[in-house]
Amino acid sequence: MRNNENEILYRLQRSTFPKICEKVNDRIFILLVFLVSLNLFAQTKNQSPNTKKQISTAEIEEIEPDKKEPESQHQLRLILENDAYGGFSDRYYTNGTRLEYNTTASENNLTRRMFGFWNELFLDKSESTKYLMGISTGQEFYTPTNIRKADVSFGDRPYSSRGYVGNSLTTYTESASVTTELELGMIGPSVGGKSAQINFHNLIGSPTPQGWDTQIPNSYSVGVNTDVRKFWHRFFGTHYNVNLGNIYTNTSVGMIFRLGNVDKNPGPGFSAMMPGAPILHTPGKGYWYFYINPGATLQIYNATIQGHIGSDDTYKNQNRGTSLSNWDQFLKSPTYEVGERELLYRTLSEDNGRNSLTRFIIFNEYLVKGSSNPYDFGTNYLIFNTIFNGAEDIERVFKLVVLKSVADNWQALPENARLMAIYSLFRPKGGEQPTIVRYYAYEILSQFILDPNQRNALLELLRQEIEFRQDKTYTGDLKRAVGFIRAGFVSVSESGFLFSINYNFQTIDFESAKGLPQQHQWLGFQLGKVF
Repeated sequence: MRNNENEILYRLQRSTFPKICEKVNDRIFILLVFLVSLNLFAQTKNQSPNTKKQISTAEIEEIEPDKKEPESQHQLRLILENDAYGGFSDRYYTNGTRLEYNTTASENNLTRRMFGFWNELFLDKSESTKYLMGISTGQEFYTPTNIRKADVSFGDRPYSSRGYVGNSLTTYTESASVTTELELGMIGPSVGGKSAQINFHNLIGSPTPQGWDTQIPNSYSVGVNTDVRKFWHRFFGTHYNVNLGNIYTNTSVGMIFRLGNVDKNPGPGFSAMMPGAPILHTPGKGYWYFYINPGATLQIYNATIQGHIGSDDTYKNQNRGTSLSNWDQFLKSPTYEVGERELLYRTLSEDNGRNSLTRFIIFNEYLVKGSSNPYDFGTNYLIFNTIFNGAEDIERVFKLVVLKSVADNWQALPENARLMAIYSLFRPKGGEQPTIVRYYAYEILSQFILDPNQRNALLELLRQEIEFRQDKTYTGDLKRAVGFIRAGFVSVSESGFLFSINYNFQTIDFESAKGLPQQHQWLGFQLGKVF
């Protein structure tokens, strides 16, 4: 039997989890610079202040004064969103940032030539119709419910991060706006979501997220989205949004109710996830209003949940069903007691991110008491935490209690228990749990609750599970219908200074395990200035 265990350990140690960390390709930045250069060149190529061509009196009389190009306008807008701003739970869509530069788009502007006809399909073009060309950059971070776990949170939202650059055209009138944007970017570790969130949490004193090494892997992205806003009354409007691409494919509809000192001006967009129009401002004319925007989204595809399109290197599960939950299929003649123990393992595996203490009590009651388990409280908690609790980061005070318990019984611990304890108590912040540590925990647990044949089967199942997950990414299932309510305040001064605060409530966008929160909330701010 010992030879079988050594063989399993040898095969297990050969399994590796190579990290894929690709560098962001400079082609995205070069392409953005190229687009901006073409725009500037197209707007200036026909302008020559030194021309010497003589214009006749008749030609001067034929010039219509109302055909002059509109006065050039430049503006900046910054959008910041985070669930920490409102003191809400840190989960799901946890951070979004977007920075924009917009400027007046002349008839020769390349972006206007690309998107102008499309935008004009959604509004009534007139002599007062205006155009703004924009360039933007942004990022979005997503996390599961419990960020203290280093292992995959089965049935929860995967870790993912997205970064992009965009080129947009906004076409607007006195009562409607249409914004179409082409986005190029990346999803995956190269975006820097892990380091950004760890540094931010260290700055504000929040728990360090532990599971970023399980995030959706690197992939390039391309997408186009169109945002349409139409106001039928200065206090009531409708809103439509469509996304097409290999990150998001969805459509949203909603209504906008508002109250304040404003005409039918559609105003700026709501959030970093749905930025819409920039600052729509007439010189010398300011406005302000409170708004509420209820609506719904129909999702077709979401790479931050489902992973890359067409990828086979994924796996999913709606609970923490480890190899323990299936081990009796390897037993030739399972008894009634075996079936009862299987139900116990399933109960221990029902991890909703908030019931660690309840499940440890079950673990201690049935797998420690009444068995030949000789270990102290601290070591048994580390076994439970590694196998059934996603290697959750232990809080500082409780860690001292566990450390003292382990230290008092150090001489009685075998080598595998010592190694497991050292890593579990002193592992690097934000680091993933090594495969060999999980193996040691399974080995220690099986030594005292299983007979030799069952123990051998359990370790074989663990090896198969690790081989199955190797080089694969955990993903979730998409929830097609998502509801949302946004509410906030918008103010644009006479000089063109924008300030906005927005509250967001949204039902979850993935199929979750039992017991997980079914909604999320966050706050956002917008700051901007027209020059």
